[in-house]
Amino acid sequence: MALKRIFASLLVCLSSSALAAECNMAFAHGVLIAPDHIRILQNNRTHVQINADTQLFIRGELQSLDADETTLLRQYSQGLRRFVPEIVSIAVDGVELGLSGVEAMFNGIGSQSQQAEWRALVRETTFQWMSRFVRSNEHFYLAPQSLNELDYFLHNELKPQLDSLARRTVGAVWGALRDALRYSDSNFERSENQDWQSVGDLVDKLNLSLDEKAVELEQKSALFCQRMQDIEKIEKLLQQRLPELQHYDVVRLKK
Repeated sequence: MALKRIFASLLVCLSSSALAAECNMAFAHGVLIAPDHIRILQNNRTHVQINADTQLFIRGELQSLDADETTLLRQYSQGLRRFVPEIVSIAVDGVELGLSGVEAMFNGIGSQSQQAEWRALVRETTFQWMSRFVRSNEHFYLAPQSLNELDYFLHNELKPQLDSLARRTVGAVWGALRDALRYSDSNFERSENQDWQSVGDLVDKLNLSLDEKAVELEQKSALFCQRMQDIEKIEKLLQQRLPELQHYDVVRLKK
């Protein structure tokens, strides 16, 4: 087990360095992907909208496009549709994996109402993480950020915060319930086969799972970076033909 942890840590460190060296592409605006449209947002307001991959609205005004411009718009729209949902899903899966791991610590502890209360507290505490990546049915939102920032989030933000959340919130609950269970079998529900694992052991298992998600991002980083570069090229061609779009440089090289 110790050797496996060391190997996983080395792999994550190497992957983080490799990703940082390979790609400096970033989304400068928020992007919302829906089944029938794409919206480009700035300060939570829609400035550009693409309907059905062929209609372009800039600040609410429908743009007149010729055949070549329509082809470029379709390529641009489809490029965003291939990229944004996949990268959002990796991030959201990472957060959901972490939250599920923390919430799993509540299994068999307390009543159903108590468990619901604790889970609501965990979700409220971690709401800020979810504002950067949103997945709801067939809708996907990606806030302005670079590929490197996503990698940093998975490696350097999510794991330490989940670790802290688990140790403070869950650790305190477990400690209180252990004390209560010593003196009362009627106030709390508990599975007869409940395995009281230490919070540290559970956090270690959670970190290993998050490492796997981070490695998945690293394995796809070169492909993601290439897709962002391809989207940027199409975007520049559109901007040359439609100067109004120059104010909305969605994909760019981060300096």
